[in-house]
Amino acid sequence: MTHISEYAVQAIALSAKYSKATPETALTYACEAIAEQEIGVRDLKSTDIDAWVEAISHREDIDVPNIVVMRKSPSILATAHSDIHTICIRGAHTNQVTVLHEIAHLSIGIPAHGVLFRDELVRLTRAHISVEFASFLYSLYQSTGLEMSPWPASAHQR
Repeated sequence: MTHISEYAVQAIALSAKYSKATPETALTYACEAIAEQEIGVRDLKSTDIDAWVEAISHREDIDVPNIVVMRKSPSILATAHSDIHTICIRGAHTNQVTVLHEIAHLSIGIPAHGVLFRDELVRLTRAHISVEFASFLYSLYQSTGLEMSPWPASAHQR
C-alpha cells in the first residue's frame, strides 16, 4: 500500500500540468485527479447528470442549478457560474467528482479554490461518494500543504 506522502509527491508533480492556474488551484486540481485515479468514482453520462444533481440539491437544501452540456474541451472539464446558477459540463461524459467540484463552487458562491472551497468539496464527497474518498482527498490536501479545517467539520450536514 502506498503511503499518503507518496501520493502527495505525485500530486505536487502533477500540479505543474495546470500551468495556467495559481499554485493553490493547480495543487487542488492535482489532488482531485490523484484521488479519482486511486479511489475510482462513477462516470456519469450527460443524460444522468440532471437527476443526480437534483437529488444532491434536494439533500443539501440548495437550489437546483441549471446544467448545460457543451462540446468537449481539451482543457476544461466543467465550469460553474454563480451569477446564473449554472454548471457547464464539457462533453457527453463526466464523473461524480467533477460535478461535485462545480456544486461546491455554487454552494460557497465563489470561484476560488481556497480552504472554504476544499472544505465544501470534502464535505460533499463524504456525503455523496464515500467517506473513503473524502478521507483520502482530505489527507492528500493536507499532505501537500493545502490548508484544511479539522476533519470532523466535513461531517457537518446543513
